[in-house]
Amino acid sequence: MKRHTLLASVALLTTLGPVLAQPAPFDMSPESNRVVAPAPAEPGETVPAPVEEVAPSAFSRFLVPGASLRLVGEEAQQGVVVYLTDAQAAAPATLNFSLLNALVVAPEISSLRVRINQTEIAATPIASSSGATPVSIAVPAGVLRPGANIVEFRATQRHRTDCTVESTYQLWTEIAGNSAQLVFEGENLERITQLTDIGAVGVDETGNTTLRLIAPDMADPAAQAAALHLVQQIGLALRTPKLSVILAEAPAEERLPGVLDVAIMPAAELPPAFEAAQAQASAGPLAAMLPMPSGADTLVVSGPTWDTIVRAGDALLTAAPVSPERPRFDLPNPLPLLQGGATATLASLGIDRLEFNGRRFTTQLQFELPPDFYAYRYGELELVLDAAYSSDVLPGSEIDIYTNGEIASATPLLRTDGGTLKDTRIRIPMTNLRPGRNEATLAVNLLTRSDAVCNPGWTGAAPARFVLSSNSYLRLPDYARATAVPDLQVLTGSAWPYADDEAVPLALGQDQDSLVAAMMFAARIATASGRVITFDIVPQDNLAPEANAILVMPTTALSPLNLGRTGIGTASSVQGSDDTLLDQFGNSRPEGPLSGISNWLQETVGLDLADLRLVPAPDLPYAPAAEALVVSQVRQPEGGIWTVLTSTTAPALHAGTERLIDTPKWRSIAGRVSALAPGEDDIAVVPANAVSIVTPEPASPFNLRRVAANWFSGNILYFALAIVVGAVLLMLITSRVLTKIGRPSP
Repeated sequence: MKRHTLLASVALLTTLGPVLAQPAPFDMSPESNRVVAPAPAEPGETVPAPVEEVAPSAFSRFLVPGASLRLVGEEAQQGVVVYLTDAQAAAPATLNFSLLNALVVAPEISSLRVRINQTEIAATPIASSSGATPVSIAVPAGVLRPGANIVEFRATQRHRTDCTVESTYQLWTEIAGNSAQLVFEGENLERITQLTDIGAVGVDETGNTTLRLIAPDMADPAAQAAALHLVQQIGLALRTPKLSVILAEAPAEERLPGVLDVAIMPAAELPPAFEAAQAQASAGPLAAMLPMPSGADTLVVSGPTWDTIVRAGDALLTAAPVSPERPRFDLPNPLPLLQGGATATLASLGIDRLEFNGRRFTTQLQFELPPDFYAYRYGELELVLDAAYSSDVLPGSEIDIYTNGEIASATPLLRTDGGTLKDTRIRIPMTNLRPGRNEATLAVNLLTRSDAVCNPGWTGAAPARFVLSSNSYLRLPDYARATAVPDLQVLTGSAWPYADDEAVPLALGQDQDSLVAAMMFAARIATASGRVITFDIVPQDNLAPEANAILVMPTTALSPLNLGRTGIGTASSVQGSDDTLLDQFGNSRPEGPLSGISNWLQETVGLDLADLRLVPAPDLPYAPAAEALVVSQVRQPEGGIWTVLTSTTAPALHAGTERLIDTPKWRSIAGRVSALAPGEDDIAVVPANAVSIVTPEPASPFNLRRVAANWFSGNILYFALAIVVGAVLLMLITSRVLTKIGRPSP
């Protein structure tokens, strides 16, 4: 019994021991000035040092390939593509960005939804009209993946007080490009160790990607050709829309976002910083990411000779190919190539099913056309709608289609009791379509009875009034296949005619600015078309007029003979020459006795006097403004197509090219001459008067018929003459037949 009592006492003391041993509560009162010395440690006992918690290191990636993302209208979405390594995709991540919106956006019924790889990760109210508001969203585990990740921002915005279609143009939300980042937790996440991850170089805080080219003396034509080939391959592998290039003498001292160091040189010339790659490069072609002490992303492309270096670059597009699974940073949606007779559903173009309760809805469709698309004067594509609208919708509502920024079709909604638009065909003229990438915008403008009343709070409480199925589709006809020359749109959109040549002669100026401008120009053509041009560097005196060629040099470096072949005259000293040019080809009207006839033709049937010419006006040399960058294309009488990139000085050529490759400006290049003056944002375009038609081989009678239809649509007098000649021939043949078989009159 005593033993049991003793055991119970021991157990009780054991239980109470920790409680009795607890220190007194910490006293923060002013009168407590005691300093309590710690108890001395027992002999042989080690007192552990306090452990400091080390915060995990953070690594961030900028997302936006531009200055900002702007979401305009009641329903808007913008997406970007970010490439991640395996380690980055597996690390804990947070999405940070800042919001700023218009004052008229109603915060209680407006929201921004964020999706990554089709998974919605957050929805936040749009309530930042007084200033930019930072937003931080933890990315759920498993949402990010190695390779391409699509980050989408979808805004639903409603007006505070107005229920009209016009008020929807006042709604906008902006995400600053330098604020949109993915922040990762972990060590060494910035490292890119393999070519398949080269897209993870990404962009910097301004949305740009920069290539630091570390090379020996680039005066060697073989080195220049290899560098030009490589920058195109790198641009495609990075999946960036544009690539800035600078020549560097040494590796970077630190890692910078959106910057890739590229060492391109024979193995024997590799400096000590790249000695780890020298042995392998001496044995054969080498293209590899090399870890550097500075942490800078560094690509080494080397080999025993320049020929092997060119072959080494091919490994880039093998490891990181151009494919639908690797979209460009700024093109997250699918971009199919539509041949004649092809169809594409809205779902295949990245458009989801929609139920809409607002006033104006817009969505953008993108697709590509081949370089020999030639149906912009006569053809029509169809949008076959599978949609419906409610009985609240009033007459005056309509569906508008824009192609490449220009209105192409307007379809009114006439029924007042609601309706189903099942297999409704909207015909869209192909006037504004172009070879390469095309943008079509579907806009639905809805006038309703309830919006005419516009009760308080109604802007966001209305029931669904328009439904659009993603089974709706675009259908193209069997269009004509030919190419009009000169046309810079074809070059900038599809790299024609140079991508089909084995090696394109390229004449460069004898300065580094010309070489850098040529590399940026070539890389931009590659990223727009997905094709690589092979160049052969030659002196300009060796250019053959019967062969295709490109010239990149200051105007003063062009020989008098070649200057006469470029379509460019002496630079004008008048600063306003571009403005004069825009007036001449824009909205000016002929003056004199024919002005009344010209105005009547323009206003009545959409023609001007130029459409009634039998012989086109000559293409006069273009005199650019001082320091303006000029791109010109001319088909030589001997048959070669020459394209010239030039400016009055080498620094102006370099600076102008860096501005030209910006996407909005690049897509504005057209005609036979496009010019960008210093300080201007608009491209001055000179259309070609004398145009040659190049048809594909082998010739097809069906295609020739379509080509003739498109050509006659732009040459009305020839069409009228053809009808007259056909009528006369028919009359003569009929008379001849009747004379042979008819009975002579008595």
